[in-house]
Amino acid sequence: MSGQTPIDRINLEGDFEPFVAQVAEAFQIVEPTGHTVIEVGYEDCNVVIDAKDNRYLAKMFAKTRKPEEVGRYVEIMEQVVAAGVSHPELLKTKTGDTVLSASGVSLVVMPFINGKTFFELDRAPNPAERRAVLEQAAKVNAIDYKPTYLFDSWAVPNIQAMFERVQQYVESDDLELAKKAMAAYADIPVNDLPHSFVHGDFTKTNVLLSDDGQIYILDFSVANYYPRIQELAVIVANLLHDGSDQSLAEKCQVVADEYRQFSDLTDLERQHLPAYALAAVAMEFLGAHQEKYINGNDTEETDYWLNVGREGLRREL
Repeated sequence: MSGQTPIDRINLEGDFEPFVAQVAEAFQIVEPTGHTVIEVGYEDCNVVIDAKDNRYLAKMFAKTRKPEEVGRYVEIMEQVVAAGVSHPELLKTKTGDTVLSASGVSLVVMPFINGKTFFELDRAPNPAERRAVLEQAAKVNAIDYKPTYLFDSWAVPNIQAMFERVQQYVESDDLELAKKAMAAYADIPVNDLPHSFVHGDFTKTNVLLSDDGQIYILDFSVANYYPRIQELAVIVANLLHDGSDQSLAEKCQVVADEYRQFSDLTDLERQHLPAYALAAVAMEFLGAHQEKYINGNDTEETDYWLNVGREGLRREL
């Protein structure tokens, strides 16, 4: 079990409670009454600040993020909000800045959306919710924006590198399943697929159902310019995982049909979506090994990713 907490991920100079009070003052949060650190996640430190008038989320960027990465992420969030994607708007400080840099930490603040992620709900979206998610995915993919490339070890195109990194920790039977998924992915003509701006991580931890029934898309930290069906592949592999007997190919067909209500897919995309989704399942499984055995994140969340990936591979192969 890793002893690192989310607060350990930031480069804070001083005590945490006074720092949160400083953040509240800078963003003119009226009468803060307390705060809670969100434990789920592997990168930034996310803190809910309760106040008299509202609740807010302070995203405190990890010390591993370079200034240009922070700027990239903030620009992405601004692009997303401007495009009408269901994502909280960024607040500004008293001096009109979106990003606050203080006590060694860079951060942004946004309204906190009351609700639960599908990870917290422990279920997949129902048909109406799924359609709303795909509408948001289409809005994201339609954004005419190509951010500076950011390496994401969990992204499907990096599956070979991930495999080589973790193969020594994977059981032999599961290793063979991962190899089959990788072989199917290798047959995809990736460069011929339509590319677009993609969130890249439409998982149960990043899709929230608000208390009033609205879908919100969270955490654009790994957004990149990729094959468009990568968005749908991750949705099929993780968000729609429900333990049912429905095959990955059947889920791909449902998702492709519903996505086309908002944005057309090419025949090539439809053809290769199942193999891409299978690779996404394998990447969840392999990525969980990286977190558990290399990064030391032996947590409930890591076990969730590992089990979802293993179950998916064994069911499909």
